[in-house]
This record gives sequence, structure tokens and C-alpha cells, in this order.
Amino acid sequence: MSEQSQAIERDPAVLRARRTAATTRIILGVVGIALIVAQPHLPAHAALGLAGFATILLTSLVQLTVSRLSLLRVEESLAGAAAILIVGFGNQHVTVLTLLWLVAVATGVMARGGRVHWIGPTVVIVALALPIVREQRVEGDYAAMCVAVLGLLLTSGRLTRELNRLLRQARLEAQSAETLLLAGDIAARVANDLDVAPGGVRQAAPGPHETLSAEEEANARFALARLIDGDGVRMAVQPVIDLDTGAIHAYEALARFDRRRADRSPLHWFALAEELGERSALERACLRAALALFLRRPPGTRLAVNLSVATLLERETYAMLDHVGNSQADDLEGLIIEITEETLVSHDDQVGQAIDDLRRRGALLAVDDIGAGYSGLRQITAVLPDYLKLDRSLVSGIDHQSDRAALVSALAGYSSQVGSLLVAEGVEYLAELHKLKQLNVPLAQGFYLAHPGWPWPDLSQAATQALPTSVATT
Repeated sequence: MSEQSQAIERDPAVLRARRTAATTRIILGVVGIALIVAQPHLPAHAALGLAGFATILLTSLVQLTVSRLSLLRVEESLAGAAAILIVGFGNQHVTVLTLLWLVAVATGVMARGGRVHWIGPTVVIVALALPIVREQRVEGDYAAMCVAVLGLLLTSGRLTRELNRLLRQARLEAQSAETLLLAGDIAARVANDLDVAPGGVRQAAPGPHETLSAEEEANARFALARLIDGDGVRMAVQPVIDLDTGAIHAYEALARFDRRRADRSPLHWFALAEELGERSALERACLRAALALFLRRPPGTRLAVNLSVATLLERETYAMLDHVGNSQADDLEGLIIEITEETLVSHDDQVGQAIDDLRRRGALLAVDDIGAGYSGLRQITAVLPDYLKLDRSLVSGIDHQSDRAALVSALAGYSSQVGSLLVAEGVEYLAELHKLKQLNVPLAQGFYLAHPGWPWPDLSQAATQALPTSVATT
């Protein structure tokens, strides 16, 4: 299988949609067969109805087993065959069986995300037309169902294409950065179902924590106190690469905790600290370790540190930053402070002054997790960050997802107009790297380029071969 096909197959959103569709169709197939067995008179032809719902069961196997999305046309054809058996050879009575079939069609369309081949819809339309041609009339209920099916088939494939067309038009005709940003904001709302992958230690752990017993809470507080004191905290860094030159532009500092249990990831500790009211203290412990790296970073590079807005605004945090350069002019030059789009939306009125103060000392601002579903892109204009970091949910599969490529292209146009640098996080495949360069994204980071490591990791061998030959090494 090609690298691009592997990327498609591993796309979490695609896999989840296909599993959901397959599970739904299994249920629909079993329910349909059970109804026909219990009430053989329900369909016009019981044997054909059984065959139709057996075909729906077969489509669920295709959803789970095909290796490439292009092969889902097999599933579309089978769904069309089920339409012939359940609807085409029936009368025009809309029964629970025809409604079950309609739900099965909808699940397939949703799983394909708008990618519809002409074969399946054509067969479905023929199936809908057969009872009308045979009986030379159309009943009201049946006409309503036909309209619903046709609307589903027509809009499923057009929705993504229409969005791409609008974004392309916005890029060509935009007279200001605001127009491009508005287009991106619309696209982010449409793409709200994209997975949000961990982009750093700032995101909350999935799901609520279980209630801690008194003994567990005491142990957790003791462990957190050790981390807050710096015992067990160390920082890995991941390079951010200039795609035009191949040079290392900056490093992002990522917290790593010395832990005994395998399930205690950084996300676990930050979620636990949040629950126990120690989030800011733990963030400052990581900031202290990151600032030690900042003072000995390789010449010509920058270091990005992650902070929540709430921690950034606290007096203790300012004291730590003051200590780095004794509050001298440009003492924070080369430091990038990353905050998330989510926290910016919540605090944009409060963070402006703090950012201005830090910028006067040479620090730069990055807004992270752009496109992760917060729909707050227009809030970014309040602070005009120096860096916009794309959430990996927009980068993953961008080489074969035209809607994501359209949104990233719009954001690249916006960032260029306002003087920000766009950074693509989560690059894992060569095809994604090539697409990002084609879309004029200037900076990128991800496992394909370099894994997080202890200061200061070099680029991967694959990256050195894919990037310009004048790669800058540390």
C-alpha cells in the first residue's frame, strides 16, 4: 500500500466514520431481517426483502475491510443493489423496511464524507423509479421519501466541493486579510468534526477523572508537589523547520515527567493538577525547566514554551520571566510563548496588555491549535500573533483532503498579509510535507521531520533527504 493510502487508512476521522457506519448497518440489517421473518407480509416480496437486508449486512463488511476509500464504490454499488431488492421490486408503500434502508444509505454517505461515485447514486435512482414506472403513478408518501433520498445524494458530494470553491474564490478575490480570515472561520465551523490530536501538554485529558479517595488524593498531591518542586520534570524539544531552507527555525519545549506507571502521561498530570487546583503551579515548574533551556539554545534559533493564559497573567509567572534577563530591553528575544486558540477566545480582552509588555522585551506570541474546532479565528485579530500553529487535525491527510487544503491555503494567505508565520504541526508523511510546501506554508514540525528529544535533536534522515540540501544542523 502506498504512503498516501496508509495515511488515509489511519485517519482517525475516516476510521471512526466507517466503524460507525458499519455498526449502524449491522443493526439495520439484523432488524430488517428479523422484521421480515416475524411479518413476512410486510414487504411485497419477502425473499427479495431478506436478500436486500443481507446485502446491507454485506456493505458493513466492506466498510470495515476495504483498504482504500476509492474501493468504497463497491459499497455504494451494493447499497444500490439493496435499493433494487427492497424498494425497486416493492410497491410504493413507505414502511419501516424502506425507512431502515434510507438510514443505511445515509450512514454510507456520511462515512464517505461527500466522496460519492456515480455508480451507487445511479443505481439508487433507478431503484426509486422502478415502482413509479411499473404502477404509472406516484403516491404522496413515496414521493416525499424520493425527495429525501435525492436531496441526500445531491448535497453529500456537493457540500465539500462548494466549500472548496468558495474558499478558492475568497483567496483570488480577497482585498483584505479580514476576508480571508472570515473564509477560514466558516471552513473551521464546517470542519468541526475533525479530530483534535494532542499538540502539547496544555490540552485536557480525555474524559473526566474518577473521584479520588482521601488516600488517593493525598498520594496525588504528594506526587504533584514533587513535580512542582522540579523533581522529575524535564523538557524534551521538537524542531520547527523552515521548509524553504531546511534550517531549524525554532524548538518547542514539551514537558516530560518521570513516572512509574505507564498510563501517567503529561496529559494525565496536567488534568490531575487541574482537578486539584495546582495547574498553574505545575505549568510554572515546566516553564522554569524550559527557561533553563532557553538560555542555552543553539545560536540563531528560538524556543517556544507552552502556557495557558491564566498562568501567563499571574504575578509569579512574570517574576520568573523577569529573572531570565533582569527585565532588560530585548532580554526575552528568541522566546516564543504559545497559547491556545481556545484560551485566547476566553481571555482576549485580558491578554492584550500582557502580550504587549512581553513583546517590548523581545518575546514573540504563538497561537496554537488553530482549527481544532473552537471557531474563534476572528478573535486572533485582537493580538495579531507572530505565529499561527495549525492543529494537526488540519494537517493530517492534507495531501488527499481538499477541504483541509483549502482551509490551510486560506490561512496561509491571511498569515502572509498580516505578517504572521504559519506553522503546520503533526507532519507525519512525505506527501503531507509536499502539499504544505505547495500551499506556501513556511514552517512545519512533526514526527516525519524530527521526534521530540533531549536537547537538541537533529532532523530525521527522511527529512534531510526531502528538504533542500542546505539543511542547517545544530
